Amino acid sequence: FTGSLAPLSDSMKEGIDLYLAENNNVIHGHPVQVIYEDDEGDPQVGLRKYRSLVDNQKVDLLIGTTNSAVLGALMGEIVKDQIPLIISNAASVGVSWDNKNDYAWRTSFSNFQNGSAGGKYWAENLGKTAIYIGPDFPAGHEVDAAFRYAFEGAGGKVVKSLFPKLGTNDFATYITEIASTKPDFVFAFLPGTDGVRFHQQYQQFNLQGQIPIAGALEHGDSLITDPAGSSAEGTLANVPWFPALDNPVNKQFMESFQQKYNKIPNIFTVNGYDSMKLIHQLIEKADSKKADDLINVLKSGVTMDSPRGQINIDPATHNPTQNFYIVKNVMKDGRIVQEVLTTIGNVTMPEKDPTK
Repeated sequence: FTGSLAPLSDSMKEGIDLYLAENNNVIHGHPVQVIYEDDEGDPQVGLRKYRSLVDNQKVDLLIGTTNSAVLGALMGEIVKDQIPLIISNAASVGVSWDNKNDYAWRTSFSNFQNGSAGGKYWAENLGKTAIYIGPDFPAGHEVDAAFRYAFEGAGGKVVKSLFPKLGTNDFATYITEIASTKPDFVFAFLPGTDGVRFHQQYQQFNLQGQIPIAGALEHGDSLITDPAGSSAEGTLANVPWFPALDNPVNKQFMESFQQKYNKIPNIFTVNGYDSMKLIHQLIEKADSKKADDLINVLKSGVTMDSPRGQINIDPATHNPTQNFYIVKNVMKDGRIVQEVLTTIGNVTMPEKDPTK
């Protein structure tokens, strides 16, 4: 809840709280208490908070984390303690591959899905050369690898990868390098406040509209586009959800959220909402809140009606299979909204790393 990724965590909390409010804070006859802790984006702090939750608070289940480095630090602990963790955001690929275990299951999306979903579309519609820019932490490098795999597999070439520090305030050096290299487009993965600053400075350097920006889902989401305003106009992104997505669950979600919070939700709100919804579904189906019973339900395969549409939690990878949408940010009534260009159906997480 602190640092450049704090807005993501705040949004997930709103989604969790909304789902519980809709269900009178009761799941399958159990009154629910949620304890929120701030890991500060620091693996060691995350471990300390985890131990307090498990040893002192005696929690039944965990939802989190925001940061992939914190998630990695918890993997061995949840196996040792046999505590199920519903991963609401941190998109580390290792949870589905090298570090896969029975206790970690994701409702959001993986860095592989986020980086690769639009690769073929970008190569066919934006150009054959790209610069990648993403933060110098695990997720930034994983999205880079996934983007390279998909884009270059479709005939493109990543000519450079730039890795600014997470929390960078001044992107001038990186934007100057983009301008001098002159790729067909930039593929950006800059979550939270980093993404806002990048778009604003890109516009200030007069590159907006000159060298197009395509991006991971964060760049077609209101958490960046609302504060970035006109500087995010024209950006393309591959997203698993957007506010105007036309399905009954999303319409109800949008109405309920706006009634409670009087604002527009974002994908991270959906991540929190779906994490609690999955827990509800598991407890009802298992008629239990014991870890082994819940995991047996997950291993049998779970389908869930989300604001994103129908998603399937794949027992082979512990990751959701879901649609992604190629969207363009357009200004409408003074606010950036998403215009759908095409749908990429059933984006999966492969069982093994295809980049190796």
